[in-house]
Amino acid sequence: MTFGQKVKQRREELGYTQIELAEKTKTSQPYISRLERNGFNPSMQMLINIASALGVSIDYLLFDERKAV
Repeated sequence: MTFGQKVKQRREELGYTQIELAEKTKTSQPYISRLERNGFNPSMQMLINIASALGVSIDYLLFDERKAV
């Protein structure tokens, strides 16, 4: 699962709209939309904000759960 897919899945699990997530992360709805479509990679600060708003770890968002240890 890609970063954008994980963000979208968790956002939907929490019942947030893109607008609500944008407000929680102090960004815009178009930014969240593009992020979910894997349009670009967020800055470190935005990554922290997204993980915090979604209640997940940065590791969860960045790494494939099937990665080798």
